[in-house]
Amino acid sequence: MRRGIVLILVCLLVSLSGKAEEYYKLEKLRDDIAAELPNGWQEKIETQWRTVEIDTQVIVPDAERMPILALRAVQEPPEVPTGLETGWTQVQGQKGGGVSMTHASAPDMPDFDKMKCASQHYYAPVDMSMPLEDFGNRTLQALSDELMAAVESVNQGKHAWDTAHPYDVMVNTYTDPKTRATYQGYVNFLAYESFCGIPLIRHIGYFLPWDLPNWSGRITWNGMLMGIDPYGGGRFTYQGRVCKVLQEDVPLVGFSKVQSALRREVEAGHIRKILCLQLGYTAFDLQDDPEGYTGVACPIWYAQVWWTHQGRDRLKDEEADYPTNAYGRLEYARIAIDAQTGEIISAAGSTVRGWKRIKGIEVYQGSLTWEDVQ
Repeated sequence: MRRGIVLILVCLLVSLSGKAEEYYKLEKLRDDIAAELPNGWQEKIETQWRTVEIDTQVIVPDAERMPILALRAVQEPPEVPTGLETGWTQVQGQKGGGVSMTHASAPDMPDFDKMKCASQHYYAPVDMSMPLEDFGNRTLQALSDELMAAVESVNQGKHAWDTAHPYDVMVNTYTDPKTRATYQGYVNFLAYESFCGIPLIRHIGYFLPWDLPNWSGRITWNGMLMGIDPYGGGRFTYQGRVCKVLQEDVPLVGFSKVQSALRREVEAGHIRKILCLQLGYTAFDLQDDPEGYTGVACPIWYAQVWWTHQGRDRLKDEEADYPTNAYGRLEYARIAIDAQTGEIISAAGSTVRGWKRIKGIEVYQGSLTWEDVQ
């Protein structure tokens, strides 16, 4: 079904425009976006209700091609060695593939159990050059690199994660109720699993405004969770998957088509702000594969936005006792855009209404090939 829809869209584009749509290899698309939008997508869009300002980074994987991949879970947990060569001296296996670590010369940690904890979240795109004072002014990138060195002592290159672009970094700050002194006590990183250098963001069900039945066997979120404190402690948890190549490389539509799709939703009064725009994979279901693969990774543009049902709707005021950030608003929504057609597949969020339910949208039906567009 999906392949048929894609081919119909290609034919319509040719018939309406009189010329074939231009398609790109991933490397060319990334280079063109970097050259044309060095500061991200910046634009003011006039609607009948207001002016909407677009100012968002555009994250494109540092890879040369965009293959279509079949995916399946790995059942066995990581093999934990008796010692790590990266400075971590104690290792303990945990259920689900987790590993806890401590340094041999860890300094004494304050009693955080008696302190008030406040968590600050930094969402994609995260400024990885940000230094943390209580970590000796090391940057988030330096802390991530230290953790990944420990991860690789266990992982041995079997799996990969897009730690260069974590989608959530949480910094816990503790306050001593007596002295009012504050301490940065722990930093957690959440990153997508990646295949062929491309992050697997979520299953397509994550972008549907309705629930899919029976998630058993589906390719759900399975990224990297890792954390570190300034007192010699750390941990990481993962459970990798494996892939096989179904198509070596597929064509991607120009970024202007993606912009047009989002611009239409701005002009319709739905999108009020684009928080982040990222190219990656979503997973569709693969049925009855003899090798046990249960999903297929297909290219999408992932847009995180503020979405309202009608153009005249006002954004809800934040509650004074429950402050949120840009990603915690009631109007937060997520959009999946087909990277081969530039058309929106689906959108989901508490303020997204009226999206037509398409039976079988979650099942893989094929992808556009270079032969299709030539």
